[in-house]
Amino acid sequence: MKSFLLFIGGFIAGILATFLFAYSTSVANKPNDGLLGLTIFPKQGECITTTSKNKSCEIEVFQVIAPDAALATIKYYSDEKLYGGKTYRNYDIRNDVVILLLSHNGKTYYDAQKIDISKKCARQMGTYQYTTKNEFEKTVPAVVIE
Repeated sequence: MKSFLLFIGGFIAGILATFLFAYSTSVANKPNDGLLGLTIFPKQGECITTTSKNKSCEIEVFQVIAPDAALATIKYYSDEKLYGGKTYRNYDIRNDVVILLLSHNGKTYYDAQKIDISKKCARQMGTYQYTTKNEFEKTVPAVVIE
C-alpha cells in the first residue's frame, strides 16, 4: 500500500511539473504586457501618423479591450475652404488604419471616444493579433500617443 501511494504521489508531481514547465515557457516566449495577442518590440517603432498643412488626424475608439487598451481607427481629414470662407472637413475613408491604442500613463479609454492627434505622434510599439466576429485573423499595429 505504501509503494502504491508513493507511485500516485510521484505521478501527480510529474503532471504538475509538466504543466508548470509548459506555462513558464509559453509566458516567457510571448512578451505581451498582460494582453494575449500583443507583442511588444524591443525598440520603439516609428510614427505612423503624418499630417500635412491642410490635413488633420484623429483616433476613434470602437472597442475597449482593457482599461488601458482599445481597438481604434486612425481617421484622416482634409480641411477645404468653400466659397464664402467656410471651412469644410472632408473625410478620407481610403486611408483608415485600425490600431491597438495603448496607454502606459494610466489613461483609460471608452467606446466612441475621439482623440485629436493632428500635432502628435502615434508611435508603433508592437503588434496585436485578434480574431474578428467573422473568424478572420487580423494583425494591427499597437501604438502609443506621444
